[in-house]
Amino acid sequence: MERDARPHAAATDDDHLGPRWRRLPCHRTRNARRDIRLPELPMVQGILISPAPDDEPVPEAWRLGADEERARVAILGCGGAGCNTLRHIAAPPNVDRIALNDALHPAMAGPTRRLLLRPDSLRAFASMDERVVAKMESDEEKRIAAAIMDRDFVIVVGGLGGQLGGWAMSLVGRVARILGDASLAVVTLPFTAEGALRRETASAQLDLLRRKTEGVVVFANDPLLRLVPDLPLARAFAVLGSLMARVVVGLSGSLGRSDLPAVRKMIGRAKEWRFGLGAGAEKHRCFLAVDEAYRSPWFAGRPEDIRQAVVLMGLPPSGGIEEELLREVRVRSPLADIAWAVLPESVPEERAVVEILAGR
Repeated sequence: MERDARPHAAATDDDHLGPRWRRLPCHRTRNARRDIRLPELPMVQGILISPAPDDEPVPEAWRLGADEERARVAILGCGGAGCNTLRHIAAPPNVDRIALNDALHPAMAGPTRRLLLRPDSLRAFASMDERVVAKMESDEEKRIAAAIMDRDFVIVVGGLGGQLGGWAMSLVGRVARILGDASLAVVTLPFTAEGALRRETASAQLDLLRRKTEGVVVFANDPLLRLVPDLPLARAFAVLGSLMARVVVGLSGSLGRSDLPAVRKMIGRAKEWRFGLGAGAEKHRCFLAVDEAYRSPWFAGRPEDIRQAVVLMGLPPSGGIEEELLREVRVRSPLADIAWAVLPESVPEERAVVEILAGR
């Protein structure tokens, strides 16, 4: 939508776009650079969005996977919940799936690698400061290191509150850091009804995990009771597992090796990461998709507080709506640096799907 030229202003290439459009460099679909012009609107559904102060740095936007060489990613499912999540993950060719548990379980049947570790010493090993104790002495550390040695990026998935998964994910993060690899954790929190002791354990594990990995994406279990109240608990867990799998598959399949330094820095800038998924159809599909993603039960906090965002898009074969989707994200989170990618699976015409990882 074009605007009239600004009066009393020197002519520039952007004059015809009006004063509330900002030029951001970005890659388009065929790897050719172009400018995406994103609007800065003051209101979204009646909520005032404060514009960036004049001294704020201009937020960045760039496309992931612009180079052809994909990052080598390891996805480790830790504990029962993590191994069950691996069952929902159809790994791209650049991804290695690894199941980690204290005993063989049917959910470990699919992954190409399996690690059996004793749970009694995981917390002590994971708690060691790798800056002080950089040498891996334990058998557990050495076995994890051997499994992820040839990887560039490590993603751990699992549930917090038990005696294995939460501590094992932190130990993987410690090993990855010693090896020089970035790591991201995707975790679930226990139901409130599971009791104070389990929730206290989960809180301690989450605190350690945030120190051992670059970032943690948190899914609380309680919103499941509102999202699918009539489903049996096992089916509800399967729904959550499929959502966690979307995060992992979408990100790991989009990363190029040249993206890793910037992505590592982006993930490390945010203390808290959340996930939202949305879909829209017909004329206002982009607005509806992004709006639904921001209304996700796991997308807590104010949209304008988001400072980092990874936007993964499911587009129809004809494409052409990338700019509109990014514009809808920018309207809601004007201060966010954005990394974006187009998912390989196309959606029907007149539809759009968006997955947003948001950090604040």
